[in-house]
Amino acid sequence: MIIDGVFLHHLVNELQEQLTNTRINKLIQIDNNSYLFSLQGKRKLYLNLNPDICHLRLTNTEYIQATKHSSFYSLLKKYLEGSLIKNLNQYENDRIITMEIEASDDLGFKSSYYLVIELFGKDANLFLLDNDFMILDCLKKSYLLDENNNRIFFPKMQYTYPPQTKINPFKTDTILSVNDYQGMSNLIYTEVIFRNDLSFLKEKPKPVLINTNKKIIFSCFSLTHLNGLETEFKSLSELLEEYYNYVLKVSTQNNDQKLLENYLKKEIAKIQKKIEKQEIEKQEAIKNLDLERIGNLLSANLHKVEKNSNRVIVEDFYNNNELVTIELDPKLSPTKNLDNIFNRYKKAKRAINLIDEQIQANKDELQYLLTLQDQLKIAKHQEIKEILEELDLLPKTEKQKNKKNKKIEIELFTDKNGNKIWVGKNNIQNNYLTHEFALKTDYFFHVKGIPGSHTIVRCKSLTPEVINLAANIAAYYSKARNSSNVAVDYTLVKYVKKVPKMKGSFVTYTNEKTVFVTPDLDFIKKNTI
Repeated sequence: MIIDGVFLHHLVNELQEQLTNTRINKLIQIDNNSYLFSLQGKRKLYLNLNPDICHLRLTNTEYIQATKHSSFYSLLKKYLEGSLIKNLNQYENDRIITMEIEASDDLGFKSSYYLVIELFGKDANLFLLDNDFMILDCLKKSYLLDENNNRIFFPKMQYTYPPQTKINPFKTDTILSVNDYQGMSNLIYTEVIFRNDLSFLKEKPKPVLINTNKKIIFSCFSLTHLNGLETEFKSLSELLEEYYNYVLKVSTQNNDQKLLENYLKKEIAKIQKKIEKQEIEKQEAIKNLDLERIGNLLSANLHKVEKNSNRVIVEDFYNNNELVTIELDPKLSPTKNLDNIFNRYKKAKRAINLIDEQIQANKDELQYLLTLQDQLKIAKHQEIKEILEELDLLPKTEKQKNKKNKKIEIELFTDKNGNKIWVGKNNIQNNYLTHEFALKTDYFFHVKGIPGSHTIVRCKSLTPEVINLAANIAAYYSKARNSSNVAVDYTLVKYVKKVPKMKGSFVTYTNEKTVFVTPDLDFIKKNTI
């Protein structure tokens, strides 16, 4: 579902009230078509120009900044960061927003710019204009006119709004027999016909999600022609936040996260196939262990083998003297056939030990990759970079930058009594936290038998309350975060040892005790400051 002009009319009014004279502190590129404006007062404006989900809203969602930036983003960053949003307007009732920007140079001279946002689905675009509406740059450039494109736009040309031939529903009281209104979706037009009224469009918006059992839609007012369960929201931004994050489950991934997910998925599938193949080879080798018995039977009956014979029938003294046929190579002598059988047996015996080692090594590698995959689910931008660094997937420039700014950030929780709980969210953080940062007298918490974060507790006294909170944190930042009654081990850091020669942050520990908890984020937030 894409925002129409009627919804945008009310959304712009809502945003205009909240954003006028607000400073843009920082601009973040999430991917090639989406941006996050970090605003004065710790607010964030999210803009998405991807075809099926183009929209904008105020957001509380944590988004991940891309490591590779476009030249257009660099230009936007130059002009927009530190500037003021002076005004926000919708063009007619079209899906176009014009944001007036006021920037000041080092000498205090002010300049005006315009950010034009066109929310046209697959033709969605973003323009940066100067005070004369000349295009400084745009997200998607168009140089040719054709049947699918009646506008051209590129830097240093005049920006013009698309021509309007339809009727603005906010400037008329006439109910049309066909939907010839500007920016009105067929869904809203159906409601207009059902009510036989246009005036409700001008009423104060009522943000609602409507569940019709067939699908869930959003609207800026109740749709009486639909039979569905309505859920109200305080603002249109909150409505869009709920719809895109939880109904459509639109990913907040950027290119780095997609790169990691695809890489891990591919590597996991590759190593699983390798293990399957090795298991088959092992079974074949186990079958060949029976060649020792065959060799012994042939050795005892070698005198019965005729020259150039391709088989010999002997009594199996291992199995009640039942007759058994031994296949032979007629080109080889009886002695050579015997040697060949024993050599194949010895080879199989050696192979089993070797294959077992290879299978175990590959299972360790698989466990490592699965752990990374789980860590990625809770990773934020810096943590994704650390996983990329661990896998040696960072570009050279990014590696050099990381070396200069080599500081590992560990999330810290503090309870109401001042006790500190640190949690590592990837292997780099886990290894640093447990083996470098932690004191021998600190406590180590980890979910029992499941990949998870290393959790370190520094406290004066390990009370039941501290144990419960730390265990909750350890369980929440593990693969068992959605489970109930999760077993969490804890012990002193001095009893924790890294598993040698194994990738990742796998450890062994002794003298542990176990507590059972149900991971609860609300409980964690309520009991930490």
